[in-house]
Amino acid sequence: MDEQDGPTSRRALPPRDEVPDTDDVLDGPDPAAHRRGAWSATSEPGGPAPATGGTPIPPPAVLPASEGAPARAGRRFSAMDLPDDEERPLPRRSALSPDATRAMSPRTPDPELDPAVGGAAQPRNRKRLVLGSIAAIAAVALLVAGIWWFAGENGPGGPRATPTPTIDPVATYLMQPADLAGVRPDTTWEAVTTTTTLDAATPAPKCVTPVPELEAQPADTLVRTFSPTAGDAGGLLHQVETYATPEEATAAYAARVAQLGACERNTAWVQGGLDMEGLGDESTGATIVLQAGQPEYHSILVSRVGTRVNVVDATQATQAPEAAGLLAALNATFTRQCGDNGTCPSSSATIADGVPPAVEPFGFLAGVDVPRITAAAGEWRGTPVSTTVTAPGTRCEGVDLTQAPGASGAQQRTLLLQDDAAAPAGFGLDEVVYTFATPEEAAGFVATLAANFDSCAGRTATAEVARTGDLTGAGTGTAFLVTRQVDQAETRARFRVAVLAAGNHAIYLMANPTPEFDFADEPFHTVALRGAERLTQLP
Repeated sequence: MDEQDGPTSRRALPPRDEVPDTDDVLDGPDPAAHRRGAWSATSEPGGPAPATGGTPIPPPAVLPASEGAPARAGRRFSAMDLPDDEERPLPRRSALSPDATRAMSPRTPDPELDPAVGGAAQPRNRKRLVLGSIAAIAAVALLVAGIWWFAGENGPGGPRATPTPTIDPVATYLMQPADLAGVRPDTTWEAVTTTTTLDAATPAPKCVTPVPELEAQPADTLVRTFSPTAGDAGGLLHQVETYATPEEATAAYAARVAQLGACERNTAWVQGGLDMEGLGDESTGATIVLQAGQPEYHSILVSRVGTRVNVVDATQATQAPEAAGLLAALNATFTRQCGDNGTCPSSSATIADGVPPAVEPFGFLAGVDVPRITAAAGEWRGTPVSTTVTAPGTRCEGVDLTQAPGASGAQQRTLLLQDDAAAPAGFGLDEVVYTFATPEEAAGFVATLAANFDSCAGRTATAEVARTGDLTGAGTGTAFLVTRQVDQAETRARFRVAVLAAGNHAIYLMANPTPEFDFADEPFHTVALRGAERLTQLP
């Protein structure tokens, strides 16, 4: 916009097919071309199960559980060891007979055979021969018995070490209908589909990349969907990805969190983040609204338990499901998963509202932070961050925005709305972030701007200024609606402005709507406070 002659159109955006493959950068392929609509919460309760892709796999038989302490998933029973004092018969060596010994030793004459010692030649003592033969046969028999005993106990035909119990992955790693009892009051759930062989038609969570499209594939994946059999319409999807090592799972978890933060797969407005403590090794989440003709609300949670990455997408038509209601279901599920190299849930685990997962460029508003104006049209895309401030302002600021007094630095990013035919040319948001030495200096700069806006109508006859709200949250400040005459023909320009302080930073936010195409007050205030939340994610 021109500071002297009024607002001018922002630079026209390139065609859609030139938008890069990111939700938040101009001039590249359009990620909306990859949107998936494979799963929604529009089915009525108790209705027929929706058709899904993949091959439903009935759970295999499960070994009966012991009445004692519950078995840990993946625990391996050791092979049976013999007691330390077990003695096994060893083969005996046969001794030579006394006759043979004497025959081999000429110094010992046999009195029965040698006439020199008074003996007479006698026949061989058959009794001794028989006894020796019996002893030899007994030794051989004992040797054979020992070999047979050893082979029978440990050989191919004998009993083996106790086998590892069969683990039913569907019953162990996936959520069960009973786990969902506390998700929503007066609602019961049933499993609709259970899939272990994924394809393009398999239901997938919103915002994240479908498993078949991942570059780093998990070792296996389970997907289960649920619908309420009573209560309001809605749905829940649980996806479990198993990786070879905890390190691979850690990398996959980080990628899933980044995907959720940007939500490139869908045109979504991220309403807030979810802070999850004590649930597995790592956990986070967000609440979003899909801005189609009929809004659809989702609570999406991403967690890692050892080698497994879990994505839970709970949805309903009127508002995002209460994430705290999922706490008991996650606790029960992760308790079954954690025996396999994972951290078990804490008895004091919590889910609370927080800042949405970070999106690059860190510290600035992203496309998912700004709602559509037209329900089913338009996507927000951002320019790169610049250290040159070009925001023209409204002429009510009373300061030079390009050189804020006392600021040690300033950066600007502009978000522009694309693909909404109702939007005025160049409609968008200018965001300028100023850095000061102390929080007090940042707050002082914001107070000066707010005072200048309040007095603008008295100083300039062509301006009308109204406070639309005081902002309190991650930052503090004020929002205004400004209308100014911009030329002799009495053309009037409309601006929405917010100024707020967050730590040692100050944020100046300005949009250029028209009376026919504008934010409502509350959504604009939400966007301004989100800007303060994003500042907490600066590196």
